[in-house]
Amino acid sequence: MKCYIVIFFIGVCMLFVCSCELETSNNGDLDGMWHLVRVDTLSTSGVKYMEDDKIYWLFQFKLLQLEDKTGNKVSLLMRFEHKDNILRLYDPYIYDRTNGDKPLTDISLSAPYGVNSLEENFSIESLENGKMVLCAESLRLYFRKL
Repeated sequence: MKCYIVIFFIGVCMLFVCSCELETSNNGDLDGMWHLVRVDTLSTSGVKYMEDDKIYWLFQFKLLQLEDKTGNKVSLLMRFEHKDNILRLYDPYIYDRTNGDKPLTDISLSAPYGVNSLEENFSIESLENGKMVLCAESLRLYFRKL
């Protein structure tokens, strides 16, 4: 009798595993939490070191969260696509789980994170050894992975 119960239990477990379609991320090293440590303004050759600031980009599956851990800036959510050496950010929202996320229309809210348009393409210049460098039309962003 115990043998039948064990066989039945194993069969049920196998059905659960086989019936679930698991989605996985193809983001590779991009997934995770990244600290924005430096911003270069390409037009002026200006450099802003941000190691002491608490600006983070958090990548998970197809969603990017832009967060200021000091709480001084509004947190944002964006969808992203990572293909070859291009990172496309689009469909931004103000992160507000209590009242519902609202579409972002004021681009000045995303500027402190290094995002200067509602849809922006970055070239990935480097993504290795826990460091990432992204370049857009006007900025080059340097990150360190946590």
